[in-house]
Amino acid sequence: MTIGRKIADARKRTGHSQRSLSEMEEVAVSKESIAKYETGTRTFPKDMYPRVAGALDDPQFYFETWQETTGYVSIPYFNGAVIDRHPAAMVHLVKSETIEAIDQVEMMCWYKPSENRTEHEKEDVRQTIKELLDAAASMINLAAELCKDNDFSMKSLFREWRASLKARKYER
Repeated sequence: MTIGRKIADARKRTGHSQRSLSEMEEVAVSKESIAKYETGTRTFPKDMYPRVAGALDDPQFYFETWQETTGYVSIPYFNGAVIDRHPAAMVHLVKSETIEAIDQVEMMCWYKPSENRTEHEKEDVRQTIKELLDAAASMINLAAELCKDNDFSMKSLFREWRASLKARKYER
C-alpha cells in the first residue's frame, strides 16, 4: 500500500477531510497537496511523516509509517487473519507471547561472553530476540488498541510515558 493510500485511510478513520487535515497547524500544506499525496501524483516528503502522523494521531498509521521512516526496524500493526483486535483477545496474545519470551530468556546461558558462544548458542540468542520482539509487538499493539477503544491520543500518552521514563532516569 502506498503512503498516500495510508494517509487517506488514516484520515478517514480519524474523521478528517483533506481540507481539515491541510488546515492543521502541524501539517500546513494545501488541500490540493494532500490530494496529490494521496493519489500519488506528488511524492510525499520524508519530513512530512512525523507532522502528518502527529496531526492524524491514528494508532494504525503510526505502525504503518514506522517501518518507512526507520528503514525496516519497526513493530508491525497486527491485522493478520489470526488476530482479533478486541482488547480481551489482545490481552490473551500479550500473555502468551510474554510467557514464551520469558521461557526463552530463562533458557539462555547469560554468563558466557558473546565472543565465546558456539554457533548453536548464537542461534539461541537469535531465537530469544525474536521471542522478545513478539512480546514487545503484542504489547504495543494492545496499547494502540486500548488508545483507540478509549479515545485516548496515542501521541499524548507516548509523551506522558517518555516524561515518566526521564523522571525514572531510564532515558536522558
